[in-house]
Amino acid sequence: MDAETLYQLPPEEFIAARDRSAKSLKGQGDAAGAKAIAGLRKPSVSAWLVNRLAAEQGDLLDSLLALGPALAKAQASGRAEDLRALGAQRRQLVEAVTDTAASAAGRPVTAAVREEVAGTLEAALADPASAEAVRSRRLIRPLSYAGFGAVDLAGAVAAHAGQQTRSHPGGKTPTPDRRQAAAPEAKPLEAERLEAKPLEAERLEVERLEAVRAAEVAAHRTAGGLDDAVRASQTRTRRLAAASSALRAAETAAGRARTVLDAAEQERTAARAALERAQEEHDEALQAVQRAQDEAEAARSTLDRLRRG
Repeated sequence: MDAETLYQLPPEEFIAARDRSAKSLKGQGDAAGAKAIAGLRKPSVSAWLVNRLAAEQGDLLDSLLALGPALAKAQASGRAEDLRALGAQRRQLVEAVTDTAASAAGRPVTAAVREEVAGTLEAALADPASAEAVRSRRLIRPLSYAGFGAVDLAGAVAAHAGQQTRSHPGGKTPTPDRRQAAAPEAKPLEAERLEAKPLEAERLEVERLEAVRAAEVAAHRTAGGLDDAVRASQTRTRRLAAASSALRAAETAAGRARTVLDAAEQERTAARAALERAQEEHDEALQAVQRAQDEAEAARSTLDRLRRG
């Protein structure tokens, strides 16, 4: 199992899977690969969510990160309107992508973890190196951007590991041909260098403008899809709120029903006791009637004897 696959696993499963992979590589004779795998560090929950997002929702992540060049251009131009518009769009899209990452976790995600995921995405938008770290699928810890300077990536991304190395026959690594490596660089004439400088500058400017236009086109093309993701996230939020409200209403109704059922059960118990008492009283009344009839019969017999005597 390579590093990318390991970093897709939930953090609580990471250590055991890493150790199994290292043991397997060692058994295959790849001591270097086993050592590299064994040295991988367990990711935080937020880093795990970002790694899964990069692996399972790569297109969505790329669409978000495509805003980076447009944001950089707006900041460079200093136009307040563009900055405000892109800033609002960035916040909405980061929130929507964070919702997507959290919903894919398959378990509750705390507010602190959501903030770390959002902060990592913000850093990736601001810093190209951070964007590549997020795309690597081997993030170990969340990233944070302070608003200026470069993002601290020290210890944030795991190195590639888990692929068995193969040495060249004889144990030597092939090296480039010395003649090719030492080939002298041709030096143009002074006039040619002077003529090439403006052409090179013009070419670089054309390439820069083309890159800017391509980034703008990509940002506009993906904005629609990201807006759809925002709306879908908002719809899911509304549905979740409605389902939660319905659940609370059902639980309240169930509580009332349980109260009514308990009262009915008590009334049934009381009625059963009353029935038993009434049955006992009825039996006693029948016995009393029987005794009265016996006594009346005895009295009539006595009276008849007295009359005949």
